[in-house]
Amino acid sequence: MHALTLFQQNFAVAESLLQMYQLTGGLKEEELPEELRRAVCIFWEEQENARVHHASNDRITLLVRPTARIPGPILIPGGLDFLLRQAVVVACTALETFLWNTVLENALTIVRARRTGADEEIKNLSLTLEDYISIEHSPDRDMRVRQIILKNFERKTLYSPDAIDRVARILTVRNFWEQVEKVCGESATNLRRLIGDLIPRRNVIAHRADRPDDSKELDTHGLTPISSAWTNMRVQAVKTLVTAAAGIFSQAMAQLEKGLAAVRPPSGQPESNPMTKGLTYA
Repeated sequence: MHALTLFQQNFAVAESLLQMYQLTGGLKEEELPEELRRAVCIFWEEQENARVHHASNDRITLLVRPTARIPGPILIPGGLDFLLRQAVVVACTALETFLWNTVLENALTIVRARRTGADEEIKNLSLTLEDYISIEHSPDRDMRVRQIILKNFERKTLYSPDAIDRVARILTVRNFWEQVEKVCGESATNLRRLIGDLIPRRNVIAHRADRPDDSKELDTHGLTPISSAWTNMRVQAVKTLVTAAAGIFSQAMAQLEKGLAAVRPPSGQPESNPMTKGLTYA
């Protein structure tokens, strides 16, 4: 699946979490007016005197059958903040997946063009003798090369925006953030700052359940406070970044393909294995 398409599918989950928070935040449990309670019981075919659990805000009204109950945590301040925290996790995971799937999709082009402007990590790519033999004898050399590249560039957790710069360099993109600013029209400094806020927060949420390791301000649940405004701004920054980056990376790969086409041998002449020519062996 195309890296951008996969990102959009994953990111849609983050957007749904934010929408759910906006819809259900601030619910308060209340008694229904008697006339409405009776009408609901008739509609549900419940006993006339059955209790209907009811909670509402200025956006929705929640009606729950007598045999069920409204979860208590969603009725207390901050009880739905877990939706915001999960949106942070999902957005970062979607970004991470987009970056490394982009490397995977373009692995063959990157390796073939490693002598023409590739990053040092690609230029210095080493193969073991076992790797070389496995490529030579594989029925699908391209797939085997992709597997070897993944072994050399394992997908790593994002710990800072530096990982984004690393992927951009692997994809032969220079001045990445400046290009992003030109494409999306937003300040590269601000965009990088927002992403830089989101990534470490995701790691704290994933590894410490968003519990701070110092004397920072805590919410009523003993966690680092989080707000809808803070989360929305940074999650949307991920979408802006990826949308711009997808076009930038695509253009970079098109340029590499164009350069490779210019140096391919004339039709009828044998072509040496572009995957292994010039590689060093560990």
